[in-house]
Amino acid sequence: MAKRRETFVTRQPGKAIWTLAASLYTVAQLPFWLVLFIPSRYRQHSRWTYRQAIMNKLLRLFLYHSSYVEVKTPIRLEETGRFIKIRPSSDHVYDGLLGDLDVQPTITGGSWYPSPYKEEDRQRVILHFHGGALVTFEGRSDVDFEANLLVKNIDAKAFFPSYRLASNAHCHFPAALQDAVTAYRYLLDQGIPSKRIVLSGDSAGGSLVVSLLRHIGNPKTQLPAPSAALLFSPWLDIKASRDPASITGNRNYATDYLPPNFTGWGAQAYIPPHMDINDPHFSPLEHAFHTPTPLWVQVGGLEILYDEGMKFAEVMKGKGNRIEVCVEPLANHDILLVGNLSGLEAEAEHVVKLAGDFLKTVGET
Repeated sequence: MAKRRETFVTRQPGKAIWTLAASLYTVAQLPFWLVLFIPSRYRQHSRWTYRQAIMNKLLRLFLYHSSYVEVKTPIRLEETGRFIKIRPSSDHVYDGLLGDLDVQPTITGGSWYPSPYKEEDRQRVILHFHGGALVTFEGRSDVDFEANLLVKNIDAKAFFPSYRLASNAHCHFPAALQDAVTAYRYLLDQGIPSKRIVLSGDSAGGSLVVSLLRHIGNPKTQLPAPSAALLFSPWLDIKASRDPASITGNRNYATDYLPPNFTGWGAQAYIPPHMDINDPHFSPLEHAFHTPTPLWVQVGGLEILYDEGMKFAEVMKGKGNRIEVCVEPLANHDILLVGNLSGLEAEAEHVVKLAGDFLKTVGET
């Protein structure tokens, strides 16, 4: 694979210079926004609170500048606290994912919430993949807010893998999917039956869940289907995100915090140049499939990915899948991951409770 070309601002000292300038710009602009958003009519949405308007503005700036300099999230595998390392499984479970010699299954890891699984446990186990455009965040402290919401409102334990991020060398597709397979096989190897495993993911993590379900459908993997899948603000058209207009031209652009360079960076880093951009893993909207696993999809009424989520539900239902859609009207993107930052904590907890209600309809543990 050809290495992504670095620019002055994606390496030192350019990265530090840009970060300093961006911080000074934000501090200088902050008083203007603090005054501008006092009247509700000048906020991104008139029904948003003052805090929500300010925090969503800051979130967009943070993501824009961190994407511009391509902040790297290093892979950390030291076992501390609730984080454990897991080793790859047998080759057959990765069938179809071993063609790239630069990207092979390797040791990965993840965090248990609220505590590691024990043999006597009988709750559901949520295997959750965090968001971050496949280039940032990790399954450690970055996910505390969403992990605590899930285990508080659903009678379950949760495992959050720290899958490989495409911002690091030789971690493009299928690295993250290989790690997802490793994590799923790890749960099964703990003696957890598939009927008690729930796949879950927010944003890019939702995309990983869809890819993992497609992969599990390959009989050569000999992997059983999980009991259900939860998709929170799933990012389902990675291919389209390479074009900034797919973000800036969206009707919900003004009410969301996603800048085009964030999703663009993720798409460019994740999709290797030797692969067809129309591969089903990059554009599941164009490649619907059948799965025995019931699906639950949550989207925000004010988020850029609203239409993607609704279209996905439509095309997957057309394949005979059981699918339920939840729309949180005043939410923008991925409130499960950043609701505590965007001021949408109550909305995040509400959708998790609805996800728990859905799980009650797919069978007891």
